[in-house]
Amino acid sequence: MKRGIMQSVGALIFVSVLGVAGDFTGSIKAGMFESKRKELAQVKVSMIQAIRTAKKRVDGRVIKAKLDKEDGYLVYEIKILPPRGKKVKVIVDPVTAKILKEDRDD
Repeated sequence: MKRGIMQSVGALIFVSVLGVAGDFTGSIKAGMFESKRKELAQVKVSMIQAIRTAKKRVDGRVIKAKLDKEDGYLVYEIKILPPRGKKVKVIVDPVTAKILKEDRDD
């Protein structure tokens, strides 16, 4: 019983923290879980899915893809080099696969 209550309280705190961010709000607040393993267990989207999502937005060759922290959130950072132009960094949420941010090098 106590465990269920603690999980509910933890989920409530997790949801309330989502509204605090810099440029965007992600689904997984970095450092919120007691271990890196528990933090990574929250990831629901594979790297391949994140790359596919980013490539739907930006056509080109993927030059780098990693699970990283940005603005305090765990995110996929996908760097793409378009056929013409400069590289684009696409930030993808590791839970929802939504694009959170897109930065183009000028």
